Amino acid sequence: MLTQNWSNSILTKSLNRKSLALAGLFCILAFAQGCDLFSRRILSKPVVKIQEHELTLQRYSKLLAYKLKNLDPLSAKDPQIIKKFKDRILSDFIIDSFVEIWFLESQQVIDKKLLDDQKLAVTQRYPSDAAFRTALAEEEVSYGEWSTGEELLFKRKLLFKELRKKIDPISDSDIKSYYDSNKAKFFQKETLLAKSILISDEGQSDIIKKLSKKIAFEKLIQDYSVESPKPKDGIFAWVERDASADLEVLFVNKKSELIGPIKMNEGLRLFKVAQRRPARQRPLEEVSAQIKNEILSLRESARFSAWLDEQSKRYTIYKNKIAIDAVLVETKEE
Repeated sequence: MLTQNWSNSILTKSLNRKSLALAGLFCILAFAQGCDLFSRRILSKPVVKIQEHELTLQRYSKLLAYKLKNLDPLSAKDPQIIKKFKDRILSDFIIDSFVEIWFLESQQVIDKKLLDDQKLAVTQRYPSDAAFRTALAEEEVSYGEWSTGEELLFKRKLLFKELRKKIDPISDSDIKSYYDSNKAKFFQKETLLAKSILISDEGQSDIIKKLSKKIAFEKLIQDYSVESPKPKDGIFAWVERDASADLEVLFVNKKSELIGPIKMNEGLRLFKVAQRRPARQRPLEEVSAQIKNEILSLRESARFSAWLDEQSKRYTIYKNKIAIDAVLVETKEE
């Protein structure tokens, strides 16, 4: 559980019987002097500021602790990993600040019903409101913080909606040119549809293989599969050649009998090939919708990057490099 103790400015997190402790160097020195008032002033200092938007040392440390919480102690102290997370926190804050400034300056308005629907879509993933709030508490995120985050996400969507209006329409010639330049991307390797029975042991596989010559595969699944619930038709997945070393034998074996058992993460499986598709070049008409989405995504990313560059030139970004570098990571035994 991530806990905060503002009296000593240390953020702790239980992690594989270890805990991460983060503190600004200035805070450590201040506490060594026993000056709580001075330490609170240091924690309230911004590490980055854009107009009235600022990220304090206290908040910055908390975010870093959250980013590192699932890492093992060695990775959490790796300077390159720490720098990567620090840079990401600062970048996210700068982007969020730009979005907030844009929202106010462009006099945008939030549709409360649409925002409520967005929030509802998240909370409905949980069995109850209590379960949702428990999940927030376990992450040490208040309902207010989550709600603010959802509101910011809504504002980002509004921004992207406006940016899309400035993107050139995608023509048929654009799609054709993209296809011709990326034909290898749309080459489909040999694929097959695999059916499977999850079994308890290798001895059982011999029995099932013998019975498969007389009994339908679907009936064998109901009689012998140890999956719960038992799949009605036994469909495992469409498998592409070279995608899985474990399942490559399915492509080599061209006979119709059961193949295996093959050890998978969930246990031993017997496989049956239900359908095969030869390698082929997917035609333009089959992938045109996919290409259109990919081109749109590229243009949206380019437009958003250009927008960020414009905002960076318009507004002064203050960064306290000393405070940023002073946030240290230590691992401590519980």
